[in-house]
Amino acid sequence: MKDLEWSPDQQRALSSVHQWMSRRDKPYYLLAGYAGTGKSTLARYFAESSERVLYAAYTGKAAHVLRSNGIDNACTIHHLIYKPQDKSDLGLRELRRERDALAREVSPPEKKLAKLDKKIALELANLRRPDFFLNTESELEDADLLIIDEYSMVDEQTGRDLLSFGCPILALGDPGQLPPVQGRQFFREKPDTMMTRILRQAEANPIIMMSLSVREGRTLGPGKYGESRVLRRAHLAADEVGKMMGEADQVLVGLNRTRKQLNQAIRKMKGFTDPLPQKGDKLVCLRNNHNEGLLNGQTWTVTHARHKAFLTLHLENEDGDKITCLAHPDHFLDQDDALDPGARKRANEFDFGYAMTVHKAQGSQWDRVVLVNEWAASNRQQWLYTGITRAAKSITILQ
Repeated sequence: MKDLEWSPDQQRALSSVHQWMSRRDKPYYLLAGYAGTGKSTLARYFAESSERVLYAAYTGKAAHVLRSNGIDNACTIHHLIYKPQDKSDLGLRELRRERDALAREVSPPEKKLAKLDKKIALELANLRRPDFFLNTESELEDADLLIIDEYSMVDEQTGRDLLSFGCPILALGDPGQLPPVQGRQFFREKPDTMMTRILRQAEANPIIMMSLSVREGRTLGPGKYGESRVLRRAHLAADEVGKMMGEADQVLVGLNRTRKQLNQAIRKMKGFTDPLPQKGDKLVCLRNNHNEGLLNGQTWTVTHARHKAFLTLHLENEDGDKITCLAHPDHFLDQDDALDPGARKRANEFDFGYAMTVHKAQGSQWDRVVLVNEWAASNRQQWLYTGITRAAKSITILQ
């Protein structure tokens, strides 16, 4: 890779990053660039320049894509700097003692017993879930450099935890994308280097050129763009659209009501009959819970589900990470407004993940994407650019 002919943009970035690494006058360096400008090639160059360079991304899906692109040691930030913590069952013992004392009364109060039974069940489920805390023995302690992808996705808590290891961070990002919809991002400054020139070799990539057209304000007309397509949805039969969505790795939309409708339709097409999650269902996390290793926008597959007042979900991602967690059924039954604050606090938030909004998909990428082009807000250009760049191999845009 050292024999590559660098573009002027890349050469400028190389020189600037080398100066930063020599000076070490700030804990991180923000390298920004649009899709196709070669920032990932630069990152691989730095990753290969030393045996003690680590590479991480915010979501598991993004880390998986990086590994498939030749960065073998890429992992999630969470996996890199956190580890599970054992829990005490002291609270459970106290609840059981209280219940036993009530049950021995001449006329046991049934409502109080039922309430304690529910608390005991929740505490048992809680003990089966891992809690995570900062891993002071992380390999980041001995690394020369950490390269992270999609730096706009890193929230304040994660950013502070990353810096606590004292390892210099080269952070990559794309300013053409939408900002995160929830939470306050940690890396907010103006980029140290901004790359804007599309590389000659990237000009042959239809997805890159589609994203460039959108970013520059041009309209993508119906037709074929390599393996990608732009189609008029009104010209397609319902079964054609259904087949496309069923075969896609991910369906992206603009509106939550569209997301809910398509998730129901795709689940029905795949043979799921229960309105609540079943084995094999694809879920997306809707809210960060760092203690349990859950990140907003992260996707999981259900390996087992138990339905009671709360859902006990056994989940696995494509990296083989497994967790057991509680979720509230109202999120899947479109009854979010009925959730009281206490229930919302005790349970994690998930929904079906066959279709998700472009906002929720930030930081992730899939090989084959179907995008329902329905966003009409003032940031439409950013929204469409973000949606297109979630595809690694092909995208079908339904106008």
